[in-house]
Amino acid sequence: MATDTTNADSTDEESTFDNAETVMQTKPSIKPTAIRMGLLLLTIAVVSGLFATNPQLLGSADLTRTASLIVLLLGIIIGVRYLVELVILVNTTYIVKKTHVERRYSLLFRTYSRGVWFTELRSHELTQSRIQSILGFGTVSLNQGLGDLRLTDVEQPHTVYRLIQDCTTEGMRESSN
Repeated sequence: MATDTTNADSTDEESTFDNAETVMQTKPSIKPTAIRMGLLLLTIAVVSGLFATNPQLLGSADLTRTASLIVLLLGIIIGVRYLVELVILVNTTYIVKKTHVERRYSLLFRTYSRGVWFTELRSHELTQSRIQSILGFGTVSLNQGLGDLRLTDVEQPHTVYRLIQDCTTEGMRESSN
């Protein structure tokens, strides 16, 4: 069962959740998101420069100006999304414990926590985008059937993935005894 908590209420399950032995604790890297944001800014600058130097590029100056504004607006929307993602990543911690994996972050004076117990884990996978692969980062997804928990932009993703595999196997052995 996934555990979502956004306040300080404590049940027996949550106290067990917090009292388990920590195997590893890490923070996600902001480098892949920062690179995507930089590429976005570069693209906006190039397209805006192209439209500014060639006002008749799309047939008329009004149409070119409108297209330039649309590109700028879309760039701002996507840029704000990347900025929010950066703020969340800076405040996120991934915790691997003997019994579960947890993602915690604080934003706007609230703490969010989501975890997945190893005994209820259905599958887990490691994925790497091109940027993540080049930089040595990855995303580990843990599926428990009712949704997944994603550990994005993890450094040394193969090590984290193997650790989760080992903990899952150990948890399965303990639950069958």
